[in-house]
Amino acid sequence: MAARARERQAGLTRRQFVRGSAGAALLSGLPGVAFGGVAPASEAVSQRGVVASEPEAVARAGALVFERGGNAADAAAAACLAGCMIGPHLSDLGGYVCCGTVLEAKTNRVWSLDANAVAPAAARGEMYTIQPRSSGPPGINENEYACSVRDDANVYGPLSVAVPGVLGGIGVLHERWGALKWRDVVAISLELLEKGFPYGSAADAIRMKEPVLRRYEPSAKHLLPGGAVPKAADVWHRPDMAKTLERLAAAGWRDFYEGEIGRKIADYVAGLGGILSRKDMAAFQPRVTEPYTVAYRNATVFGAVLPNGGLTSLQILNMLECFEPAQDSTALYWHRLAEVLKLAWRDRLLYVGDPAFARVPLQRLLAKDYAAGRVESVRQFPRHVDRLEPPLPIASPQGTLHVATADARGNLVAVTISHGGFFGSCLTVPGTGITLGHGMCRFDPHPGLPNSVAGGKRPLNNVCPQIVRLPERDVAIGLRGGRRIVSVSAHLAARLVDDGATAATATAAGRLHVQAKEPGEIAASVPAAIQRELAALGHELRPAADLVTGAHGAEYLKKERKVRGGGNVAAVGAP
Repeated sequence: MAARARERQAGLTRRQFVRGSAGAALLSGLPGVAFGGVAPASEAVSQRGVVASEPEAVARAGALVFERGGNAADAAAAACLAGCMIGPHLSDLGGYVCCGTVLEAKTNRVWSLDANAVAPAAARGEMYTIQPRSSGPPGINENEYACSVRDDANVYGPLSVAVPGVLGGIGVLHERWGALKWRDVVAISLELLEKGFPYGSAADAIRMKEPVLRRYEPSAKHLLPGGAVPKAADVWHRPDMAKTLERLAAAGWRDFYEGEIGRKIADYVAGLGGILSRKDMAAFQPRVTEPYTVAYRNATVFGAVLPNGGLTSLQILNMLECFEPAQDSTALYWHRLAEVLKLAWRDRLLYVGDPAFARVPLQRLLAKDYAAGRVESVRQFPRHVDRLEPPLPIASPQGTLHVATADARGNLVAVTISHGGFFGSCLTVPGTGITLGHGMCRFDPHPGLPNSVAGGKRPLNNVCPQIVRLPERDVAIGLRGGRRIVSVSAHLAARLVDDGATAATATAAGRLHVQAKEPGEIAASVPAAIQRELAALGHELRPAADLVTGAHGAEYLKKERKVRGGGNVAAVGAP
């Protein structure tokens, strides 16, 4: 009874859902407990506002904003900041990308927020020494670019750092759409640091990256206090980060780029042999633009602009629309999705990069007739499995956090922040607690390609926060998961539209990820009989329990004028 009273006092209305082939079932229990191989989804319903994210403390931090008079943008900004405090392995203030889609209620317009990393002006296409793929465990270069880079210089250390976008994105999100004062949004994270919190999953990430972190004394000092790997239950306060937040609360978020903090970041990286400069930092500007948009059946879906992942996700929806919806209880459903994903990923890897530097056929890739042409072979040969290309390694999903928020005025935010891999570059700026992302490893180290390195260029990334507008509701949705994000974002949107799924049931349902080639991954929760039938067709799909994680959505229900949120870990509603 005491636990329920605490939940009521915190303003939480939560239900636990899992989805299998028989549909949704109501459960009781704790967030994060798997059931039958399917991820649970927490759902919250509120008359004021909801936040869906992970860990639960991040969602709760965002929900506090509603109690203090804030809106969905304030809540998203506060949740992202809290995520940077609690999970600096996923993204810190120095993370490389913050990308969002925002539905602004007062204008009824959707916007794309792009705060992607920008390569330093001194970057050049031949700046990394490319080597044959190593025989050891594959990393980012081996998995994504089919090569090795000497010393993994684009992944760790000073040459891996581009201008970090996370804090700029959070700052613009609040500055343009928020209702509270900036210092009040920052105060929630300062309160977190003062109270302290367990290391949690950050402890495992520190252990995983320990050899790299120990190369850099400030990183070891901040992340391995006393020289030892912390335990998950150990309490953390991050005193250096508290000083940084106090500075940002007083001076504003632009100090991170134009002021004292920006100068510290640039000077530290340059002092280690990097090419990031004070001028690079001061020149950084997040972009607010029209999003990419497609009609999908009776819905309109909005995605963030290039070089984020929204283009490919929307292209997948265009191709799926060429078919009548199938039931996910059939092998046809999963087979068709796999074949469509291959086609979209081949276009992505061949054509897509920063359109300011590469000739991307944007309008063509988003055209309905192009989608129809691409899937014609799937229509003509509905049981054929495309096995023409050699297999592509599967990249491991690390270093990303997604937040979805909604308020009762109809404002919605889907925003994703990322380091890239755990702790990004593994560089921590002395005296600040800021760990820097490795935006440069999001470029292909080979020169002469759409996504090759160039000064002032933004790297291709996979984040796909989306707004889905249906006649009866609007939904903000997205997820973490590396390259899986592109595939699953489209699948989530399709479930919202084709199945009438809520954010909770969509995020708990089975998923599939295939890139340009198989093998791919299928959620372990997909019935074994379907998996056997897919294998008999010729598919090579590895069951993956962790494929159904990290997705969150928030909804505005138009007729009821209330909000609902759901996700794999936590959804928290304001009282």
